[in-house]
Amino acid sequence: MDDTTELENLILRLAKGGIASPALRREVMSAHPGLRDSKYFSALLSLQNRGRLTGQEITGVWVFTSVAEVHMDDNQECSSEFAEMIIATDCGDKWHEIGVDEMIAQLDDMIQKARARKSP
Repeated sequence: MDDTTELENLILRLAKGGIASPALRREVMSAHPGLRDSKYFSALLSLQNRGRLTGQEITGVWVFTSVAEVHMDDNQECSSEFAEMIIATDCGDKWHEIGVDEMIAQLDDMIQKARARKSP
């Protein structure tokens, strides 16, 4: 479900290949002459918060670039089973799961050893 407004859609279309901030504002304001700055900046912020619009400084000018929804799904996480296989392969025999209590006990031991080394 696409919940972008007409204003946001315009911004995304204009920023498709990248557009300098002043040029984007000029184009949007010419398409919507009665638009207030607060509404314009709110639309920019909303798009950035949703990951649909990025910005970066290029040769001293802020440039906005839209991010296609298709590319937003490219960063899907893998299943936990697959992640465990990767970790096990990477760590070899060193990988084993420990409980919280065991981990806290190990941390307490490490802290005591560190304090013992610090003490004269």
